[in-house]
Amino acid sequence: MPAVESKEISSPLSTHLEELRSYLLLPFIINVTVMIMIISFASSLITEILDLVDLQLEQLSTYSPVEFFKTKIYISFVFSIIFSIPLWLISIYNFSKPGLTDTESNNIRFTFAGGLTLFIVGCLIGLQFVAPRFLSFILSNNDLVVENLSVYETIKIIISTIIFTGLLISTPIITLLINRIVSNRNEIRKYIYTFILIIAIVATPKPSMILNLIFLLSFVFIAEITLFAVRRENGS
Repeated sequence: MPAVESKEISSPLSTHLEELRSYLLLPFIINVTVMIMIISFASSLITEILDLVDLQLEQLSTYSPVEFFKTKIYISFVFSIIFSIPLWLISIYNFSKPGLTDTESNNIRFTFAGGLTLFIVGCLIGLQFVAPRFLSFILSNNDLVVENLSVYETIKIIISTIIFTGLLISTPIITLLINRIVSNRNEIRKYIYTFILIIAIVATPKPSMILNLIFLLSFVFIAEITLFAVRRENGS
């Protein structure tokens, strides 16, 4: 009997995993295809990104024979992920939809659409304004010689700053979703701060206690402002 019960329990799980794989297969294939396509013009993309922060590719250095190729792979991977985010979100939503109530389904659609829009707007702001100023601030306060900068590390800082800005600006939408889904008001901050901790670590341009703290406090500030506005609107 225990063996039969175990088989009955594992069977639905394996079915769900197989179904999830079928939903995620198309976004994965498109993600890889786009990444391969971007590699072919990644050098031009790197040059354009450096131009936005007033740097030239010729000014920077490579410290290994494969560093520039690694930079092209990194750029291609990041941009392919950003390009295919809508497909990933739609696939995850379609997989989860049968188990959602109408209210939960509407909340998630609102969050996906609003969050993605704000993320893109945030990335554009990060690209045009935040990344150039952030990099300029780093260079001016460390007496660094531009010629000694690594191509890979410089591009990584720029891209991470852009993604950080996009995530920061989309934080209010995520906060609103958690506020709607979690019924226990005492638990809301626990979920919000867990989310904030994860994205702050992921979006930090360079592993650093100070940068992690600055980014973490930025996310907390935006989330708290959002919660304050919602509760004031609701009169609670």
